[in-house]
Amino acid sequence: MNPPLVSVIVPVYNCRATLGEALGSVFEQTIDPGLVEVIAVDDGSTDGSGDELDRLAEGRPGFSVVRRPNSGGPGAPRNAGIERARGRYLFFLDADDRLGPEALERMCAVAEEQGTDVVVGRYVGIGRGVAQFTKNIARVDVDDPDTDVYGASLTTHKLFRRELLERHGIRFPEGILAAEDKVFTAHAFLHSSGVSVVADHDCYYLVEREDGSSIMQAGGGWPEVFHGEVARSMLEQVMAHRGPGPARDRMLVRHFELEVLYGLDRRLLTAPEDVVDRVMDGMRRLCEDFLTPSVMMRMRPRYRVLAHSVRSGRRELLMRIIERAAASEPVPLLVDKARAYVAYPGFREPGASVPDTYFDVTDRLRVRRSLTALGWDGDRLGLGGTAVVSRLDPADRTIALLLRDKRSGGEHRVPCEAGGVGEDGDGGGDGEGGFTAALDPATAASGSPLPAGTWDLHVEVAHDRLVKEGRLGADRAEGVTAPKPRFVVSGGGVGASVTPFFTQGYDNLSLTVVPGPAALEKLLRVEAVGWDGLPRLLVRGSVPVSPASAAHVGVAVRLEARGGGDTKDAEVRLLPGAERLEFTAVTDLRGLAVGRWDVHLEFTVGGETARMRVPVRAGQPKVPPVPCATLGLRRASFYRTGGGNLAVHIVPGRVTALARSAGRRLTRR
Repeated sequence: MNPPLVSVIVPVYNCRATLGEALGSVFEQTIDPGLVEVIAVDDGSTDGSGDELDRLAEGRPGFSVVRRPNSGGPGAPRNAGIERARGRYLFFLDADDRLGPEALERMCAVAEEQGTDVVVGRYVGIGRGVAQFTKNIARVDVDDPDTDVYGASLTTHKLFRRELLERHGIRFPEGILAAEDKVFTAHAFLHSSGVSVVADHDCYYLVEREDGSSIMQAGGGWPEVFHGEVARSMLEQVMAHRGPGPARDRMLVRHFELEVLYGLDRRLLTAPEDVVDRVMDGMRRLCEDFLTPSVMMRMRPRYRVLAHSVRSGRRELLMRIIERAAASEPVPLLVDKARAYVAYPGFREPGASVPDTYFDVTDRLRVRRSLTALGWDGDRLGLGGTAVVSRLDPADRTIALLLRDKRSGGEHRVPCEAGGVGEDGDGGGDGEGGFTAALDPATAASGSPLPAGTWDLHVEVAHDRLVKEGRLGADRAEGVTAPKPRFVVSGGGVGASVTPFFTQGYDNLSLTVVPGPAALEKLLRVEAVGWDGLPRLLVRGSVPVSPASAAHVGVAVRLEARGGGDTKDAEVRLLPGAERLEFTAVTDLRGLAVGRWDVHLEFTVGGETARMRVPVRAGQPKVPPVPCATLGLRRASFYRTGGGNLAVHIVPGRVTALARSAGRRLTRR
């Protein structure tokens, strides 16, 4: 008999009410039932769970029930399941949770395809929060800082390659009420050759019991037990399997924040003194053995000051910090020159002797920003949005836009005004972090035109000498889109096309600036080509220019005989509009020599002229393919060249019958 592909191990202790749903989610999987074995381990249940397991196992050859005396925790029954399992992969399902449809099929498929040792499926929390990944990851190393699968989730509800567990002797610690799964998963992660993530499908439902009777909901015992048996084990594993460096520091930070110092909560405020002593003593020893300076400074300030209090034996300070952290109001944030500090008890208190660096949150502060308005107002690009540094009063800030060109290293600053329109359209005032800005490309470079390049837009928020910034655009209100390009002319006659856009992939706001009238070629829109009363050629077009800039733009249209020589200028009429400068050029073709004539367009801005051919779009509805006009004894037609440009062809005309008759009469005489 071939071994199964996956073994589902279910530890059971007094879960009769939920067994049907939990195991039913396994029976209903889309994977071939012959590839799945289910091992339910009854850990001495007293509520009839064993009888329910027997009933569910009837008629299911792949379902076995193991009975054992109560062990005092889920580690021992899970280990019993591992010893019995034959599958290539193991999945641990708690008896009060359930699998999502197709979960096993999808997770096993990616493990087979990628050869990874661990597969993390998407979690769904029912009555509780869960860790989430936002995108599928085919394969990632556990040390990867960007994904940080180790820091994100150490629950055991994952797919594990059985060979990995056997090769390294990875098992659950036994006799522990809670967090034994973290020890197991951390050990597996540290030895894994790669991890996959299935984030686009609900794979596992973590269900909080309505009666609050699960081990996790009950709290798992006093934290001093946890520190002595669980936290130390995880810290020792990290130290044993990772050398000094950022990866090890990240893992140790995770364990100190979530498994060690996290236990310093409001329960200690009313705990007996001997319990507090044991907790502090256990944590102190862990800090002395594993908490390096680099790990200390990677932790959040709350945990830094807690660790300092524990290491220095400052019980009174520790209790005040716990009490303050448990309060409903946020801990005040203070700005002193270029640094920001979270003012937990002990901050700059006489005699406290706690370094300021332990309270420092400067490098952790981020600008929360959104773009709520974007559009042209004449030659200025108007922006509106919000930008605040979390937990700092927006009224105390100054704000500016920063334009940066990565290639040239150039940077220019555009001041902003407080207030503006928020995402809800209700006019966000300064207290809400609103701002408005008017970016004039003609003066943005310290009063001069913005140089050529691609300029990324950042928003800068300053409180005293504390300065934080972030890119604009990715977080924006619904309906905010990039406005169309525009040609902007400065007072000195220097013109440039300005194209706002959102970057591909990152969706950040940038501007491309191309100076000179030649930039108008890409902005030109030829709207009509035709005859304006035979035999006059009409060309009508427009360019995106405001009325103020249109006063500096000259337009000329000229026909030139191919091969050089004769030229013929058109009569050009300009019509400035609110958004575009329209032009109509009419050329009288009478008198033109037989041959081909190319049509050229010239834009003149500030004494600089750019010359280009008049483009004609293929299949443009308003441009017939070969219209003709009669020029006496010649004919004229216009057409689209192979290069997509407008040209005119003059050919000799046919001699009419009347002309031939007159000619014969003259000959006879």
